[in-house]
Amino acid sequence: MENLSLSVDKRTRTGKSGARAVRNAGNIPGVVYGIQDSTPLTIKPKELEALLGTRAGSNVVFQLNVEGEAASERPVIVKELQRDPMRGTILHADFLEIRMDEKIEIAVPLSLTGEAPGEKMGGTLSQLLRELEISCLPNAIPEHVEVDISEVEIGDVIHVRDLQLPEGVELVADPDDPVFTVMVPVEEEEEEVEDELLVGEGEGEEGAEAEASDDEGDEAAESSD
Repeated sequence: MENLSLSVDKRTRTGKSGARAVRNAGNIPGVVYGIQDSTPLTIKPKELEALLGTRAGSNVVFQLNVEGEAASERPVIVKELQRDPMRGTILHADFLEIRMDEKIEIAVPLSLTGEAPGEKMGGTLSQLLRELEISCLPNAIPEHVEVDISEVEIGDVIHVRDLQLPEGVELVADPDDPVFTVMVPVEEEEEEVEDELLVGEGEGEEGAEAEASDDEGDEAAESSD
């Protein structure tokens, strides 16, 4: 674990009114739970955003220093962030205290590598999964899991079971979940539908002509009778 830390204050007021007061003061309300009793917190936004700006992003493991507590090892990860949907600012942060010698379940981002041949042929790229649920020790959390698409043709699908995981990382997600595919170009699908319609129309016209010919033959026979 990198020597990263975050200093926070204990929050005495809880509930919606307490959280609102913290935000009005320009800070972020939060809570830490896990090994010890849960503790409401007041967090400085710039310091939290700086932590999240590291290479590990929201999966960074850091030391939480709570004002008034005796200095001790208290490694945590960000469990959940609530952000303003319009401005993107953090409204609330949940931290989970962890043990460095115990595996945790966490979601890490997927990163595409290579260029799919199916795309060069006019196929449409479709990424169906953005994050992967894994289990590992806190110091083994990967920044991302790579998805090699260099051999994906039109119509191919990459599933979770096809991914190569780093050493020490175990899969939690469903192996059958699709991750990535190259779809048939929409224009080709439309052309196929149009061709089918044209064939159907042609068959209808031929049938109508045949029926008309039969009717004319019947009429001629009746006249001769």
